[in-house]
Amino acid sequence: MKKVLPILLGASVLGLVSAGYFIWGRVSKNPEQIVPFPYTFSAQAGALKPEAPILIVGDRMGAYFSKFIPGLAETISQNLEKPIRIQSIARKGEGLHRTLHTLRSLTQWPQILIYHGASEEFLERKFELSEMLRIRKNFARYRDDRLETLLILYPWFSRIAYEPVKRVVLSPDPLPADFEEGEYLRRLETELLLFEQHLLQLIALSKDRNSLLILTTTPINLDEPPKKVCEFTATSEIDAEILSLRELLKRNNPKEAYAKSSKLIGLYPGNAELLYLHGQVAKRLGKLDEAVDTLLSASAYDCSSWRTTAVHNTIIRRVARAQQVLLFDFAKLTENDLTETTFFDELYPQNIYYDRGLEQLGLVIKQILKL
Repeated sequence: MKKVLPILLGASVLGLVSAGYFIWGRVSKNPEQIVPFPYTFSAQAGALKPEAPILIVGDRMGAYFSKFIPGLAETISQNLEKPIRIQSIARKGEGLHRTLHTLRSLTQWPQILIYHGASEEFLERKFELSEMLRIRKNFARYRDDRLETLLILYPWFSRIAYEPVKRVVLSPDPLPADFEEGEYLRRLETELLLFEQHLLQLIALSKDRNSLLILTTTPINLDEPPKKVCEFTATSEIDAEILSLRELLKRNNPKEAYAKSSKLIGLYPGNAELLYLHGQVAKRLGKLDEAVDTLLSASAYDCSSWRTTAVHNTIIRRVARAQQVLLFDFAKLTENDLTETTFFDELYPQNIYYDRGLEQLGLVIKQILKL
């Protein structure tokens, strides 16, 4: 018995030392943060006080959206002595993570906050590729309601709860990154995870500041072909089939082209060009629901991160529904008019859709404000 006690005591001491080393290792490397985002900013955003009760935020889509503020204000201000003021701080290059950074600097929040973006989420590197597994593990832990509650009560515990991650330091202005296909595909899952978490943070901030949030989906030009077909979906055999399909379209034989493309998208799933061509053929034959679904899939399988995709809009809709947040489904306006010329360039819809959409949005806001 006397020999056993020293062994047990030694094992206990060793265990305590190991646990202490483990805790110290995490505490010394981890910042105190409730949400385990894998980046930090090199400087705080400057204090900002909005000058209007309605504020628009977002990226280049929100900045363009802001051109139509006068029409939105006019709709809301009907029968009012003074027109209601609407302000925009949306700007090109501002992913949702930067929008959140800016919003945290507001000295006063607006009554209504409108978010319109999701088109530049891949503009810059927000995390290191080597850290992706740890990032996903940390968010899996964060999604545990018990841990989230504990971190709200004791934020310092985050330094122990999360695995240490080498964080990217973001400069005041974004530094555009050129992602090659392999890196883009490796980043995709984590980027979409972060986008959803950023949306949830936007909702939480808005509720905390008693600001009514309106999320918007982003219109996608379905007549604009994918910029890049992923290499893993392309072969010389597929290229030959695509060439044959294009020949049928040149000969104005959409029915035969449709039969062929229907078979090909089943044989070669995920090829953005095939999906795009099948969608265009379905459109010519008046199969509009199928055309929209297939063309949206083509945007999702595009291996170039130059715009928003159907996946981003799906996340926005899902989050808005789950969190009971108002949704302005702007993308549906253009999708429902597929037979018309809905866009005047590869990104922005024709003005008529902004006018029509903002009139609908204005009436909703007018009702919310009881004007």
